[in-house]
Amino acid sequence: MTNILVDSSDIEEIKKIADYYPISGITTNPSILAKENSDLQKKMYEIKKFVNSHYEIHVQTTEKIAEKILSEAIKLHKFFGGKFFIKIPISKEGLKAVSLCKKEGIGVTVTSIFTSSQVFAAAKAGADYVAPYVNRMANMGMESIKVLADMQKILSSYNTKILAASFKNIEQFTDLLVIGVDTVTVSTDLLEQSIWHPYTDKSISDFEVDWNKTFGNLRVGDFI
Repeated sequence: MTNILVDSSDIEEIKKIADYYPISGITTNPSILAKENSDLQKKMYEIKKFVNSHYEIHVQTTEKIAEKILSEAIKLHKFFGGKFFIKIPISKEGLKAVSLCKKEGIGVTVTSIFTSSQVFAAAKAGADYVAPYVNRMANMGMESIKVLADMQKILSSYNTKILAASFKNIEQFTDLLVIGVDTVTVSTDLLEQSIWHPYTDKSISDFEVDWNKTFGNLRVGDFI
């Protein structure tokens, strides 16, 4: 079963989605938080209140040195609680930080992933998730779905899971659902698009028209 995370820090939009779509958590990154252009401290508390140990929360480090990444991860983990994952971009210092964070019992998502060899290194270091960038792979001419299928084969011997990110269209999203990746993170817009179809709307409209012609304002429950 594929888990769905929302790639956003807009809590109001996330709440709207969570009302009807069974999401498992939230992912953010420095670019997402910077686009908010708001009181970031207030935003962090809003996210914490929504997550409330019920949802996963993945927050990316803004440090580059392993020991500093660890310090930031400890602080964020203490703030958000048990379902927190520190997102660490793949690098030599990043891999070192993965091991340090895992020793402290902190969940880790290794991000900015493009190759199977990066996935292998992250898994060996003990990462909980690896986050390959699907659309960016496609923009580089890579067969992103095939690459992710190969990554899944590599991870079959590890406890590391794929958290696929960077989607621009429904086809990319559904292709990964078909191959059964563990988790995907998508925008609220894309989630809304994923359940829409013009003929679904037409079918609903046709049902209403046919019913009203015969029964008017009565509802089906009125006949019980």
